[in-house]
Amino acid sequence: MTRPEEINAIVESVDRYNQANLPVLQQYVIDQMKSNNIDSQANLAILKLYQFNHSLSNIATICAILTLALAALPDPDFNLCLCLLSPEITANKHVAQIIELQQLLETCRFKDFWAQLESFKLPSYDAKDLKNGGPVKKVLDFFPQFDTRIRNFITSTLAITYQQISLAQFKDSVHLDKAALTQWIKDAGCTINADDASLVDFPLISENLPKPALVKENIAFAQLTKIIASSSFSA
Repeated sequence: MTRPEEINAIVESVDRYNQANLPVLQQYVIDQMKSNNIDSQANLAILKLYQFNHSLSNIATICAILTLALAALPDPDFNLCLCLLSPEITANKHVAQIIELQQLLETCRFKDFWAQLESFKLPSYDAKDLKNGGPVKKVLDFFPQFDTRIRNFITSTLAITYQQISLAQFKDSVHLDKAALTQWIKDAGCTINADDASLVDFPLISENLPKPALVKENIAFAQLTKIIASSSFSA
């Protein structure tokens, strides 16, 4: 991604430790969601500033950063973010909800993920946190491509695990209605099985192809001579 010069000057210098830069960096998090461009280094710099200046921590911004990290899966952004959060922050109900979402994705409980996402109430930004004030919006309202990014992660995860799954399972995993599902399957390079329309075929890739097990045993030369000598003696 192309990082704005103003942000780059902060992130790539000692200015990233200057708390006076927090308003600019926090607005940049919103800009990332709007533009669907994730800058993990800038986001980690914000969390580091919160770590040094706990009283300045903004839960909406933290949740937005974690949401961006979720959308970056399978990159390790989320776990890197968690390392910079205090126990008090991770215990916050909104942050704890996002951590639960991450665990559902990491354990491939995709249907449960969508159910939880719909039931969770992520925080809203205060008007004072937004450029030029309101209107007040919830974190995900700024991130229209969040669902698409998550579906891409889910689809790629299924593709490296299976060559074929049921259409019903795929539908539950990506959480789409029938019309949208048909287009998603096409765009993802998958196909409905020609012989059984209840199955979805994934493209064959190295990860989902069966591999023969190769058993290799290293035998030292000294051991080999003993084996030969023993067999000769037995004969």
